[in-house]
Amino acid sequence: MNGPSSSRTHTSRVSRSVADELRARWGLDPAVIPNGGAYERFATADPAARAAWRARLGPYVLNVGGFEPGKGSLDLIEVYALPRAARPDARLVIAGGETRFDYRDHRARGEARAFGLGVEPVVLGAVPESDLPSLVAAADVFAFPFLKEGFGLAVMEALAAGVPLVVRDLLVLREVFGPAARFADTPETFTTALGHALASDDPVRAAVGRESAARRTGTGAAARHLAFYRSVTGGSHRRVG
Repeated sequence: MNGPSSSRTHTSRVSRSVADELRARWGLDPAVIPNGGAYERFATADPAARAAWRARLGPYVLNVGGFEPGKGSLDLIEVYALPRAARPDARLVIAGGETRFDYRDHRARGEARAFGLGVEPVVLGAVPESDLPSLVAAADVFAFPFLKEGFGLAVMEALAAGVPLVVRDLLVLREVFGPAARFADTPETFTTALGHALASDDPVRAAVGRESAARRTGTGAAARHLAFYRSVTGGSHRRVG
């Protein structure tokens, strides 16, 4: 490829922050096409299924992702030991299955630290896809302490369900979630944010979050990808099947 477009990469990324990183490090120029969540599934989670989770777990702070180093699991256990003063009955619930990597040692460290702090997280493991919307929607707070992230699809689904968010203060999460989330970058600020989210409702923030999630659906993301593929192939495509 010749001319000014030679540095253009026929690829896409889900956030401007990630695209900027590629541009700065490797001189690439990806298109930005945000991810889309299953808005309707999470916004209309079955009330009976939500009630069943509440009956089983009581009030809870939810983290989806499981025990992994990059997902801030140990940090969450550390900070959760403190904001219980606001809601002493609230439990920490961690959902997520095993990955292809062996993180058993990391999980053992988390269990040992939780025991030392007097925290007893409920570790659900892998949750069936059909049960996930009601599990998310029934939570009091959705905690997302990930150390690195490209978009935050699980956070977007929690927004659709109207659940308050406390997330790691990452540039990409600021870009995607803005005023819909509470941000924290230290154990102290994370603890404070969790305490505030547990102690009080914030209907304005919830409304902003739902509106943001409604704009970023899987259907919309698919349409933007199709338009992008047509733009880089000159509009030609082949029907499959």
